[in-house]
Amino acid sequence: MKQKRIDRREFLRDLGVSVAGAGLMLKALDVSGVHAAEHAGTQSSSPATMEYRDLGKTGMKVSAVSFGVMTLTDPAVLLKALDRGINYFDTAWMYQNGKNEELLGKVLKDYGRKKVFVATKIAPVYSFIAKDTMHMEKPEKMEEKMGQSLKRLQTDYVDVLFLHNIVQPEWATYEPMLKFLEKMKKEGKARFVGISFHDGKTLVDVVDAGLQAPCYDVFLAALNFKSPPEHAAALKKARQKNIGIIAMKTQAGGYQDARRGSLSPYQAALSWVLQKDFVDCAIPGMVNIDQVVENTGAVGKKLGWSERKVLDAYYSSIKDRYCLRCGECRGTCPYETAMPIVNRALMYHEGYGNTELARATYRDLGCEENARSCATCRDRTCRCVNGINLAERMRYAHRLLA
Repeated sequence: MKQKRIDRREFLRDLGVSVAGAGLMLKALDVSGVHAAEHAGTQSSSPATMEYRDLGKTGMKVSAVSFGVMTLTDPAVLLKALDRGINYFDTAWMYQNGKNEELLGKVLKDYGRKKVFVATKIAPVYSFIAKDTMHMEKPEKMEEKMGQSLKRLQTDYVDVLFLHNIVQPEWATYEPMLKFLEKMKKEGKARFVGISFHDGKTLVDVVDAGLQAPCYDVFLAALNFKSPPEHAAALKKARQKNIGIIAMKTQAGGYQDARRGSLSPYQAALSWVLQKDFVDCAIPGMVNIDQVVENTGAVGKKLGWSERKVLDAYYSSIKDRYCLRCGECRGTCPYETAMPIVNRALMYHEGYGNTELARATYRDLGCEENARSCATCRDRTCRCVNGINLAERMRYAHRLLA
């Protein structure tokens, strides 16, 4: 499999979009074939052959490769995504302090809101880790944040509203949150609702809890070629119950310095996810046009022997720094450092190349949960079953991100 190249005409067009500005070029781009005004499933006329899949029981037909807008700053990349047939865009109230919702809203105002699907997320807790008690957000505060998101997105509704980063099963069934979601649907501010989860140790339990709740339509879960079989089994069970399944963190960090040879490990990793019969779509984060072209090129690709060898080589290059979020390190640190989240912050810096996001993630932890204690720790009892030198990585993270 060779990485797709951009021909001269396509390159000049993309350059023109970037230079002239998104607002001026939007009307010139022929992207009307993505979907009809009421989401009727017409095929894209773009160079990429996009595949559209049912998102669970929602009735929405979403592009197999969709778009995670978390770190995007260039509107031209959104235009390219639309041109390649992408019709589902994932954002969140907290990403870039709302700037990414504003960016998406401005583009979709000109493009046409009803031609695409939009999802946003609001965290139901104001502390990422609750050691003794759940610091749950008040429903009225959630409603305020929802209003802010809709204003930024310049729309009256989102297609999917997620409770973000559910790390404990009881959060998925917390009654005030369920009533909040029900109210958002009743008021027409959210067509469908769901939960997102990152924590590998609790993923199976959160899925089970989510299936017991009466309201969820969609699950958004971390899934890639290094995910354990039990994660895939849990998500497959949810899909069999007509829950829509969206995959994130699909390319295992996207470390550019780990790329070797002509075959793309990122495209191979995305193909691995898309071939799972329980996955409706994937939302890789994209920040430039090359990534849009590469990721949409994964649609319909078969994962062969060569691609599997590329993935093996890629993981060998990152296994000393890429956290699999299994959670087995918990309990090995006497200071209860939130090592999986610290490692995730490092991934944002080393893999995503986004130091600002890395620092924001690290600082959200607070003094009790960050790696401050690791700087003077002499016990070094922390252990990673996958071979990461946690003591060294924690000290490095604190020096870099504190």
